[in-house]
Amino acid sequence: MSGVGALVAEAAARAGPWPGDVPFLDNLELLVGSCRGLNTVGAEVLHKAAVRHLRNLRYLRAYVDEHPDAARRPLDGAVVISGLPRTGTTLLHNLLALDPDHRVLRFWEALHPVPPDAGGPPAEALQAQAERWLDGFRRLVPAFGAIHRATATGPEECDALLQNTFASQHFDDMFDAPAYSSWMAGAPLTDEYAHYALQLRVLSGPGTRWALKSPSHLGHLDALLAALPGASVVLLHRHPHEAVASYASLIRTLRRAYSDEVSSDDVGRQALARTSTAMRRALGVPVIDVSYAELVRDPVAVVRSVYAGVGRPLDAGVEAAVRAWTVAHPQHEHGPHRYDLAEFGLTGDQVDAAFGDYMERFRS
Repeated sequence: MSGVGALVAEAAARAGPWPGDVPFLDNLELLVGSCRGLNTVGAEVLHKAAVRHLRNLRYLRAYVDEHPDAARRPLDGAVVISGLPRTGTTLLHNLLALDPDHRVLRFWEALHPVPPDAGGPPAEALQAQAERWLDGFRRLVPAFGAIHRATATGPEECDALLQNTFASQHFDDMFDAPAYSSWMAGAPLTDEYAHYALQLRVLSGPGTRWALKSPSHLGHLDALLAALPGASVVLLHRHPHEAVASYASLIRTLRRAYSDEVSSDDVGRQALARTSTAMRRALGVPVIDVSYAELVRDPVAVVRSVYAGVGRPLDAGVEAAVRAWTVAHPQHEHGPHRYDLAEFGLTGDQVDAAFGDYMERFRS
């Protein structure tokens, strides 16, 4: 893994030199400096990801310099899905994406969040590039398909935009980086979310209504809402015993590709600390509550309740599309994802204690 200066130079050689200071380098330096136990693949993946995100920063700066009005485009009526990891956020996002009035971030856009009309590669080339990226990831982490499925043209988590500021739960999941993890747990991320919103503005058109999704927002809802004033937050709820175990399994699956030694007990402790801290930070923020169990049992009713929560009627055509999608995509269609707290050195009592007030509210 190269030093941060070498990463900046490599990105500049491909995207052009940066006019002035490169933003968010402190975040990148913390990430690179605190990763431990990376194998050759892990070091290469971190290197390539860092260069890609630096290039995206440069591309965005160039676009905004040439199109200053893009930075002032409104972000009205956004719906943002969050919650503990592994609580059905992807399912609900896929259903909201069926509404043609919703704008979602597509996977190919997430890799290169600058409009294709900016003089870069056309959309078709970016989609083909995303397909190759996904093919490579599936070969590297084949077990991940049963946990989370992505397609080049399908909806993608908007946390991908935070990755361009090197402030992302995605890195926290992939790499064992204790100092970075501690920083993420308490950082305000005000500037990072402002840049996140700038990317959404650049990708917006007239009347765009975004439907966004990422569990990583859970611990930073104040920064999110400051960056997206007037947004509605939909919070998914699942019993923490299940959510924490499933999340720990996701982390372990990823890290085994990037580190030769992965401690399940360490992963369990990190998953529990991260989720309980994020939930404590989220308590008190006005949200639209959604039960994971209800979403699985009756997705149409849940979608209808979300629309009621944001003050919009559910169009009959969208409701029909939701029904058809859920029939075509049954739960576990890509294989079951099995997990248990004990695998990660955790007990139900530990999880209950860590979640405190949330568990009291959950029981009621």
